[in-house]
Amino acid sequence: MNGPFGWSARFWRRIHPGRNPLARRSDRVEGAMLLVVVLGMLIALPLAVFVGGATYRGQAAISEQQHATRHLVTATLLEAVPVPTPAADNSIVDNGSPGVRARWTAPDGSERTGAIPADPGTPAGKPVPLWLTASGDPAPAPLNSTEITTAGIVVGAFFWLASASVLVAGYWAGRLILDRRRGSQWDHAWATARQKWARF
Repeated sequence: MNGPFGWSARFWRRIHPGRNPLARRSDRVEGAMLLVVVLGMLIALPLAVFVGGATYRGQAAISEQQHATRHLVTATLLEAVPVPTPAADNSIVDNGSPGVRARWTAPDGSERTGAIPADPGTPAGKPVPLWLTASGDPAPAPLNSTEITTAGIVVGAFFWLASASVLVAGYWAGRLILDRRRGSQWDHAWATARQKWARF
């Protein structure tokens, strides 16, 4: 039987040999192991959703705290941002530095100057957005909704994949042991058969 119904029927026979007289004890053990893998993957799904949701809520709380303690201002660049230039071997040579000098107004109204990140090629005098801490120092932008959602999805998916990998690895390790045992039993059976045939 082909198609999805044939696959499901074969899968069912793998995990449930029933009263088949040809089914060995090792076949039943292997079927039980496969059933544990399938059930484990199904159980890991809601756990992965829980872990991903917990990660999402944790990142959302961090984002909320960052928005409450950081301020968005406009800084003015005091120098142009260098543009990376291609080298002779077609690689890119970065002529810039971790930041360029800029001026901004701190939350307390004082004027500040320092190095801030900016896009390559930005000319001097151009205003750029800048996030500041409560003390007026530059800070990374708060986590946005896309980053929060991505973190939750990635952590949840990684949890499920890791759980599935452990289950599958355990199944194949157990099957390898069973295959070796079955091979040994076959060798013993053939040796016994040869001894019986040699009498005739």
